[in-house]
Amino acid sequence: MSFAVITDSTSDLSKELREKYSIDYCKMEFSLEDKIFRASLDWDEISSKDFYDSMRSGKRYKTVQVPFKTFDEKFREHLSKGEDILYIACSSGLSGSVNTANVLAGEFRTDFPGRKIICIDSLISGLGQGSMAIKAAQMRDEGKSLEDTAAWIEDNKLFFNQYGTVENLDYLKAAGRVTASSAFFGNLFSVKPILISDLEGHNLAVKKVKGRKSSLFELAAMTAQYITDPLSQTIYIGHADDEASANVVAEKIKELIPGAETSLYVIGPIVGASVGPGTIIVFYCGKHKKEQLNGN
Repeated sequence: MSFAVITDSTSDLSKELREKYSIDYCKMEFSLEDKIFRASLDWDEISSKDFYDSMRSGKRYKTVQVPFKTFDEKFREHLSKGEDILYIACSSGLSGSVNTANVLAGEFRTDFPGRKIICIDSLISGLGQGSMAIKAAQMRDEGKSLEDTAAWIEDNKLFFNQYGTVENLDYLKAAGRVTASSAFFGNLFSVKPILISDLEGHNLAVKKVKGRKSSLFELAAMTAQYITDPLSQTIYIGHADDEASANVVAEKIKELIPGAETSLYVIGPIVGASVGPGTIIVFYCGKHKKEQLNGN
């Protein structure tokens, strides 16, 4: 490989996808009271079921960006093998990891002269971020240079899109994403926000729908409206321990886009800690985010 493609725990890439495309990742951390967990995408220290069930019982997890030491170890591992690095980070609107990585990249120029590290702010998380890493790995394997690959990702990252909805607004309230009053009245009247990642990489509610089923159908409808070349890509549907609802969205997408390929996965612990159990998020490549924002 001419360079290593590295992402982090918010990419939600399965072991199968990471191995298929030779993608590495840096682990973030999350904690419950005094216990600290490394945010493994393979759920090594706690199962996804136990994680989300504990949230349902009232537990609240705190999340931490990629520690400096973790970046140091992971980057040094690849640089020592003579590999350059392309790091595709969680949105800077949600995490400070990309800033830490950029500081370390500057320091490594002295320790590894001639080696290159490029850090990209994906302005998204979940499998939107993960899909960028997959595309970068494909370009690398096709023989594209580090610089050309990074430039393509930078130029096209606002075409990697998401639509999501939550089952309960309390988790977004706890994470500071909505006000307490909005969460209270939203839950009381069963109002479900439709969330996207905006141009600055923040999660933004672009629409409010009444009722769970309506919100699931709305995810499918908006995906069908804004996706481009739907039959040439996989539409990823993440769920926070609610496979049944994810299947509802998948079936509706296939109804609206005959022949569409969908793939379900469990939302990882870092994203999951902020959005809560029952959350459903759809990721795909589509129209520029400006069109989504202007159209809603």
